[in-house]
Amino acid sequence: MRGYILKNEQYGKSSASYIKQKQSYFDDNDKHIEVQKKISDIYMQQPIRLHCKNCEHTLKVEHDFIKDGIKYKICNVCTHLNGAHKDTNEFCKIIYTEEEGRDYAQAYKVSDIKDFEYRLSSIYIPKAEFLYTSLVNDDIDPHKMKYLDNGAGSGYFVGALSKIGLKNISGSEVSKYQVDFGNKMIGSDYLSVHKIDDTNRLLREADVNVVSLMGVLEHLQDPRIAMECIKNNKKIEYLYISVPLFSLSVFLEMVTTDAFHRHLTGGHTHLYTKDSLQYLADEFGFDIISEWWFGADIADLYRHILIDIEKKNQCSKVLVRSFQDMILPLIDSMQLELDKKHRSSEVHLLLKKK
Repeated sequence: MRGYILKNEQYGKSSASYIKQKQSYFDDNDKHIEVQKKISDIYMQQPIRLHCKNCEHTLKVEHDFIKDGIKYKICNVCTHLNGAHKDTNEFCKIIYTEEEGRDYAQAYKVSDIKDFEYRLSSIYIPKAEFLYTSLVNDDIDPHKMKYLDNGAGSGYFVGALSKIGLKNISGSEVSKYQVDFGNKMIGSDYLSVHKIDDTNRLLREADVNVVSLMGVLEHLQDPRIAMECIKNNKKIEYLYISVPLFSLSVFLEMVTTDAFHRHLTGGHTHLYTKDSLQYLADEFGFDIISEWWFGADIADLYRHILIDIEKKNQCSKVLVRSFQDMILPLIDSMQLELDKKHRSSEVHLLLKKK
């Protein structure tokens, strides 16, 4: 149970930029499904997971549901959602650093500076500003802090930190393909490549005050070891994370087959819940001092229905437009209700060492 006052709580964000940036989820849906199937096939070849990835307690024998051949179990102790198989070294290296990793990265990249700048300003600068405001609310001058974005991808968040005026920034990423792209787009060598086996050493030895793991914790082979490394690094004071959550979007993916799945199958082998995140923070000695709840659950609902009716029902363009006119103006208000109740598909948290 929390023994502190939450200093910053934020809800919602506009879906317009998300839908624009994720247009490939509509246009290239079948391609994304093909890549996803390759990842799932690799994942299902890995050994069975016996313990919860979040709390390490023994998982129950029976599964809660099956999707695309993968069994999922909800931990009885921390409520974390676990896929049936382990994230082995082999699996992680294939997915994030080899050719399949390039395919995986395509869903999160753009090809030119104009699109990069749009994604930076519409998606990542608000995330950087949330971190900035959260530090100020904790009586910290953000300009006096040093930052490391671990798992920096193509450098969007590092670029956003630079855009809002922060100087002591760096990013580290296992994919050379993304690092080269990101440095080219940012116009500076803020990003560097590290071997996937060096991730924990990097966190343990980083000479920074703030570490960010933006959409990273759920992809680490062992996030508990990463948390332990951050805990034991005396220079690190704050941890900024964003993670996908077990939410309405997951239930949509359970029952639909024609739309690309953002959460389930091998790309995300486990998912956090509000309770499992609190468990993780408590166990490793952190207070959650700032929260931003927002999601794309209703945007996913729109996408799943649209793809389904276009594929199965051979609907007229008039009917498709009628559906779009019906739901598009409501997406943000409907999503906000989920966000306010902490039921969104994503959350950003700033954690402070106790």
